[in-house]
Amino acid sequence: MATVAEPRPSAGNLRSLARKYFYPSTASVMLLMMLWGFRNYYLHGHAAGDQIIAPAMARLDAVHGSALTAWVGLFFVQTALVASNRRDWHKVLGWCSLAVAATVFTSGTVVAVESVRNTPGFVFFGMDYRLFLLVMLVEMAAFATFVVLAVIQRKRPQRHRAMMLMATLSIIAGSTARMPGLAPYFGDSGWSGLFGAVTLLGAVVLSLRSLIDRKLDRWMAWGLVGMSGAFALAIQASNTEAWDKVASSVFGV
Repeated sequence: MATVAEPRPSAGNLRSLARKYFYPSTASVMLLMMLWGFRNYYLHGHAAGDQIIAPAMARLDAVHGSALTAWVGLFFVQTALVASNRRDWHKVLGWCSLAVAATVFTSGTVVAVESVRNTPGFVFFGMDYRLFLLVMLVEMAAFATFVVLAVIQRKRPQRHRAMMLMATLSIIAGSTARMPGLAPYFGDSGWSGLFGAVTLLGAVVLSLRSLIDRKLDRWMAWGLVGMSGAFALAIQASNTEAWDKVASSVFGV
């Protein structure tokens, strides 16, 4: 008895599936990276290097950590809702995402300043904490910029999704910097140690997206270039006399 072979999926169908699940897959990777990178915080309440968090910072860190976790988790949920064509729920949760984003930015800025005031001699990735303050502030500024751009471009799905992805990418360097398996490849200091893994992940994501769409995602590309450049400039500027004056006069550190 003859059997009829099932038709193989066409290249167009495979591309449609890849396009449909691209953002949920990327979001799941970021979520796993965050959970793994901050595992010592989630499990034991410890900071980088398995150090005990200063009592004066415990509550602020809890607020900021919860907001960051909520943001990355919501990013995954939101992408999954779009992939499953539940755009009604996606829009409803969008307002919740804005509230979480505001909490991430506000708490992150406060944590950056107060952590330097409470632990002034701490050294993170080869940088004096007073110098690293500028890097933390630039991270929050990058996150806020991408979120604002995503809101402005909410009527244009491709641009909106690209900016939401960049907003999430801009705040997971803290996770990758805490993943010991990456240190041999990116180092344990400077721009490469802090942002090398994040930049590489962004380049891979951009390449995959461009291959799927057969064209360069310009918004994602410019976002990646801008983010990487801003972080590199922040590290360089932190060693200048200008930042020394700003840190003293504006932030009192």
